[in-house]
Amino acid sequence: MKRPLKLALAVTAAALGALPMASPAVAGGKDVPDRARAARDSDHDGMPDKWEKANGLNPRRNDARGDADRDKLRNLAEYQAGTRPRKADTDRDGMPDGWEVINRLRPTRDDADADPDRDELTNEQEYEVGARPKVADTDRDGTSDGAEDPDEDELDNVEEFLIDQDPLEADSDDDGVLDGAEDLDDDGLSNRDEFDLETDPEEADSDDDGVLDGEEDSDDDGYTDAEECERGSDPRHDDSEDEDGDDGDDIEDGDDIEDGDDIEDGADGADGGTVEAFDAESGLLIYTATNGFTVVVTVTDGTEFEWASSGCGDAASIENLNPGQVLGEVSVSGAEDLDQIPVAEKVELVCE
Repeated sequence: MKRPLKLALAVTAAALGALPMASPAVAGGKDVPDRARAARDSDHDGMPDKWEKANGLNPRRNDARGDADRDKLRNLAEYQAGTRPRKADTDRDGMPDGWEVINRLRPTRDDADADPDRDELTNEQEYEVGARPKVADTDRDGTSDGAEDPDEDELDNVEEFLIDQDPLEADSDDDGVLDGAEDLDDDGLSNRDEFDLETDPEEADSDDDGVLDGEEDSDDDGYTDAEECERGSDPRHDDSEDEDGDDGDDIEDGDDIEDGDDIEDGADGADGGTVEAFDAESGLLIYTATNGFTVVVTVTDGTEFEWASSGCGDAASIENLNPGQVLGEVSVSGAEDLDQIPVAEKVELVCE
């Protein structure tokens, strides 16, 4: 009877030896599982100790409201967003974590070049000009963020970024010339003119035809594009700015007329005609002569005025040179020199 008992004890011992031993943590209850350890928050600030230690924070001090990297995102929000509390731009895309979170972008993914609101500005560009990346018209003024010109230099935000100018600084290089008036490629056209003409402001010969952009004559009217831009007419249309359909004939705000180009052969001004335009600042007078030609002359302080007949009221003067005024005889000097605009020596006015 004793032999079976010994055998039974031996079998029991062998069976117990085959069972896995419990760990000290389970057996004694003096430690916590790894999962509980990872979630431990000693200072009860909403951020696990392990995460705080890994990111240089103090797991024994409630610093949930701190902003160590000054990206306008508090430490607790950084934890919740998956960003780093001591790195202002976690994904290194040029936009601070706080700004990305506020504007509903992803601060852990480089989305600098995206344009979710389709206003032609990238997310990073929106950040630079102070606009919202998911609202096409941030200030709701009817103009998209890309088309705004906050520095009033005649270039919109999109255009400024295209040629590496500062959209918030009217004179980016501080040379005394507005960015829109600059001529970056020295082709005779300003940056503003180049964008209007759809040429490259940074390439002097945009179409590689051997002719500078400013020297092109896009509408084949005998004037270079630079000349037309300078006088305020459209280089793409030979009658775009003139009511009479003859490009360059009309004068506004002192626009220049070069080398007497608008004076036809034989139009020496003696026949008189009807005033079309007069610019008091430059003294340029344009009128249609009785023979049908358009005549341009310069009125000076020495020009004499008189009425063609008596009984016309006050003495004739420069003040009478209004559009529609009928002219009698106009005496000029220098009509034979095509390099100069003739000077009106005497202007006879016709009263009604």
